[in-house]
Amino acid sequence: MKALLRADLYRLFRSKFFYILLIVSFALALITFLLYLAISEISEGEDGLMPFVMTAEQLQMLSFDGTIGYMAAIAAAIFVCGDYSGGGMRNKVVIGCGRRKIFYSKLIAVSFASVCIYIAIQIVVFVLGGGAFGWEGASAYHVISRFIAGLFMSLACAAIFTSVALLVQKLSSSLIFGIVVIFAVTMIVSLLSVAASMLDSAAFDWIYKIFARLTPMGQNSLLMAGEDDYWVLTAISAAWVLLAVFAVPVWFKKRDIK
Repeated sequence: MKALLRADLYRLFRSKFFYILLIVSFALALITFLLYLAISEISEGEDGLMPFVMTAEQLQMLSFDGTIGYMAAIAAAIFVCGDYSGGGMRNKVVIGCGRRKIFYSKLIAVSFASVCIYIAIQIVVFVLGGGAFGWEGASAYHVISRFIAGLFMSLACAAIFTSVALLVQKLSSSLIFGIVVIFAVTMIVSLLSVAASMLDSAAFDWIYKIFARLTPMGQNSLLMAGEDDYWVLTAISAAWVLLAVFAVPVWFKKRDIK
């Protein structure tokens, strides 16, 4: 297991895609920050405009825009499926590495990549956002709890998409599946939210909140909307990771490696 993990982490650190995803994630968060900073500056300098007030805590909520889900899907597809296309996966099985250990090694590597991407986004929030907008009126409990919920959400995304890539095996199929699933879940969550609001329906509101909490992509929407049941979201994300840890190796043993 140590040798597998060492090799996977070495491959991750040597791969260009990992650093590209880090840079793109940081850049997207930076653009969001600069946009709101510009709006704030313009609103203060123009007569007749209502001042636009932004806080670092609000920027933290805006950082849960779904970027981490897409990046985790891309990272898992490239990193895991690349091992199939290069014959590395078959070679590991042939020499007796053990499929369970192979999966755990891949999961840890992709989880590490996802956490790094998440941290890159949060650096903008805590360093730049905190310096520009300040944390006035923010609750340390809410800020830290929201950060932890997002961290586990990142791990859940890594677990889900690593599992998909391992079982699907093909890069194109894994990428398409991941992106389509994220888009579909996000759209369904948005539609349920709009329906619950416009129809003033308790049933739609109940369905929306349950569906959103059960998926990492839905949790993004809840955190952006200011939901504060952070530990429920954290527990559900942890459950996704545990499900992958125990269930995927069983399925992986039954799959033919192409």
